[in-house]
Amino acid sequence: MEINTEQLNKLFELASMNQKIGAEGLTSGDISEALIEIERKIYSFASEIRIDSLEDKKILIADDLELSIYQLSTVLKRIGIIPRVARHKEEALSELHKAQFDCVIIDLFIPDSSDGLELIKAAVKRIEETGVSSKIVVISGTDDSELIDKCYEYGADFYIQKDKDWHTKLLKYLSSSFQSDKNIAYTRYVINNNIVAYSINRFNEAKVFDSIIKNINSSVYTGIKHVLFDLKKITNFDIDNAYVFAEIYKTCAENGGKFVLVNPSAEIKEALTSAFLEGIIPYATSIENAVSTILADNNVTQ
Repeated sequence: MEINTEQLNKLFELASMNQKIGAEGLTSGDISEALIEIERKIYSFASEIRIDSLEDKKILIADDLELSIYQLSTVLKRIGIIPRVARHKEEALSELHKAQFDCVIIDLFIPDSSDGLELIKAAVKRIEETGVSSKIVVISGTDDSELIDKCYEYGADFYIQKDKDWHTKLLKYLSSSFQSDKNIAYTRYVINNNIVAYSINRFNEAKVFDSIIKNINSSVYTGIKHVLFDLKKITNFDIDNAYVFAEIYKTCAENGGKFVLVNPSAEIKEALTSAFLEGIIPYATSIENAVSTILADNNVTQ
C-alpha cells in the first residue's frame, strides 16, 4: 500500500501513536504496528453489531486515498464483503457501467466535491437505468451543512461524517439496509479489548461457519483472544458443528485465550462428547459468569 507523508501522519494520528514522519528510526514495522492498531479499533468500535454473511452483496468504494480505502475495505470484510475499488472519478464511472452494485460508497472529495457530486448523480442515473435497488453512501470529513444537503439533494441515501464513530455508523447502516432480524446469523458484542461474545441465532449453514471463523480470526489478529458463544437460541446441532467448535478452540488456545460455550443445550453437549471435546471446551451458565471466570483466571483488566 503506497501512502504519502500526509497520509502517514494521519495514520499515526488515527492509531493514537506519537510516531510522526521525520522522527528518527521510522521503519516499516512502525507502519505495520499503526495499521494493526487501527484495525484493532475498527474491530472493537461497537458494543453490539448484528452480522450475517453478505458475500453476495456487491459494493463499490470510490475514494482517492489509500488509507481510507484500507479502512473501508477492512470494515466491509467484517461482514463478508470484498469490495470493488475505484481510485478516481473516471474509474468509478467506468465501474458503475460494468456492474450493478448493491451499494456505492463515495468519498465526496475525489479530489473535489464537484467530482463526488457528479458520482452521486451518475450512481442515481445507473439505478434508474437498471431498475436495481441500490444504496448510495457518502463519506467525508466536512461538516459543511450546505454541501451535505447537496449530497441528499443529488440522491445520496446516507451521509457519514468521518468522526471517531464513522465505522459504527457505516456497519449499522449496511446491516439495517441489507438484513432483517430473521436473517441475522449472529450478534457480536465487544466486552473489552480481550473478550468478544457472540449471540448465535443460526449455526447450521456453511456460510455462517465461514463468516464467524473469519470474524474470530480478525479479532484475534487485533488482540481479542477470548471468545464466548451464547447458544441459548440453538436447538438443532450435530457432530459436524462440534468440529467447527474445535477449530475455534484451537485458534483461541494458540493465542493464549479461552473459548467458552454459554448456555449449551443437552444436544450440543452430547455432540461435543461424541467429538471427544467434553471437558476440553468449558461451559458457562451466562455471559457474566464466563467473563468473571476469564478475568479471574487470566488477570485480564476490564
